[in-house]
Amino acid sequence: MAAESKTWRIAVANRTDVVDAVGEGLRGDILDLGINGVERVRHVRLYALRGELSTAELDRITTDLLADPVTQEHLKIEDAGLPVDPGEWGVEVWFRTGVTDAVGETTLKGGRDLGITGIDSVDTGRGYILAGPLTRPQVDTICRRLLANDVIERYAIYEGGK
Repeated sequence: MAAESKTWRIAVANRTDVVDAVGEGLRGDILDLGINGVERVRHVRLYALRGELSTAELDRITTDLLADPVTQEHLKIEDAGLPVDPGEWGVEVWFRTGVTDAVGETTLKGGRDLGITGIDSVDTGRGYILAGPLTRPQVDTICRRLLANDVIERYAIYEGGK
């Protein structure tokens, strides 16, 4: 397939049979805030790759650079956000425009080191899937207090099944 200039969004997370230490730690931090009912937190690394990439090149970057095939899974995600089921909340945290993204720059270099020259830029972010009977104000509190630094990051919240 020919290369296409666009933004490709990739999510990388531990497989469900592998312990998600970051997610478990955040679950404890949420409980410390006095917000009960969080059944599970899943941490997801997010990448937005811009440029002219073929499907084969994108697959190579994802499998050879971004994800560990032994412990992690990856998927392409649409602009609608992370795949969240009813009873779950999705949160995406990205750097604000103008903030240096060192991991993104390193990822860009790594892709070029693989011989893939069609990448123009890479932005990185963090995603979280929160499961449990939470309200939007509770999720917003979790974001403001634990997940995002409002000075340098922006976040988006969306509810599963909506």
